Amino acid sequence: MSARPSISGDGRLVAYQDGQAEDVFVWDRTDGASSGPIEGSSKAATLVQLSKDGRKVVYLSGSDTYVHDVSTGTDQLVPNVRGVAIDPTGRYPLYVPHDTSGPSLTLRDLETGTDEIVSTQPASAGTDAVSAGGRDVAFQSTADDIVPGDTNGKSDVFLHHFY
Repeated sequence: MSARPSISGDGRLVAYQDGQAEDVFVWDRTDGASSGPIEGSSKAATLVQLSKDGRKVVYLSGSDTYVHDVSTGTDQLVPNVRGVAIDPTGRYPLYVPHDTSGPSLTLRDLETGTDEIVSTQPASAGTDAVSAGGRDVAFQSTADDIVPGDTNGKSDVFLHHFY
């Protein structure tokens, strides 16, 4: 039973989760080849998102987030966080730290290992929330102190622009 599909921007690759086995696979539609489970046979995983360029797959396993490189088959660990999205190039995953005393959304640069805080207030985001190059992150929050004068008490959409 397949679940949670995510497709690359060119439609060539599809990442999906086997709902019963809790495994993540990548299917190449051009040659019919399927690889996986990408997390290995000994652990369960939940698919988050395939990057638009098809090079990276974000998945959750246990209390950690992993970014899987499709071409090399290697994983990069982002410990103790819940990944929620990745930018189209696969370089910038967006995550929620498990530690609730800090920021609620953080963007990581996988090449440099640095983090940028997106929101210190309670916030959430979905897949496709990060623009190419990690320059913009769309998120929503009911916090009334993110923007001065926001007193409507409702969930609003925000855009955090970096650089």
